[in-house]
Amino acid sequence: MMELSEVIRVRHAVRRYTDKPIPQDIAVELQNTIDQYNREGNLSMQLKLNDPAAFEGFLTDYGIYKGARNLVAIVSDRTSDWEERCGYYGAHVLLRATQLGLDTGWVRQFGRHLRRHVALEQGERPRFAIVMGYGVSHGHQHKSKRYDQVARVPDGMATPTWFRAGVEAALLAPTSLNQQKFTFALRSEGRTVETKEGFGPCTRTDLGIAKCHFEIGAGPDAGFVWA
Repeated sequence: MMELSEVIRVRHAVRRYTDKPIPQDIAVELQNTIDQYNREGNLSMQLKLNDPAAFEGFLTDYGIYKGARNLVAIVSDRTSDWEERCGYYGAHVLLRATQLGLDTGWVRQFGRHLRRHVALEQGERPRFAIVMGYGVSHGHQHKSKRYDQVARVPDGMATPTWFRAGVEAALLAPTSLNQQKFTFALRSEGRTVETKEGFGPCTRTDLGIAKCHFEIGAGPDAGFVWA
């Protein structure tokens, strides 16, 4: 099984799927992952499998999802940080699905007909969805910004290897309309990383996804902290 550092490099968005079902053992692994990150992120992500009508006629800014029948609905409460939490913990689920051999796509428009797939507690709303399954192809790489367009290091400071690796991993994160409107800045003491989202649709959620990627790219021994 691939390490997550490799997963973020090979995963691409997929919108055309075959009718091959997700095996039970993989479904169990997915559910265990969802349960873990629901607890950690105070979310209500929900796995829904084998519904051929789930995305029928569903048009997004990216086009139509064809053959898609499996999804994870990302559901949250309305607390102020819900956008970043959905991105950060949803990204963990998406990468785990890829690690398990599935193709994936992040759906940022939760259409009305998708709402019938979710159970909502008081104060909860469906925010996004992750489509998954076995793609007709594995997608392709999209154009990315350069490291120096999103990274900031104090003048005169040598860039730590872990910081550059983290930023480069963040640049592989899926973002709305591929806008990549985030920045990562290292403070002068060389340990604290500041982040900032830009302006545009879903930028706070995109930042959460990018932070997940950054942590994976930087590695468990980087020893940095978020500002």
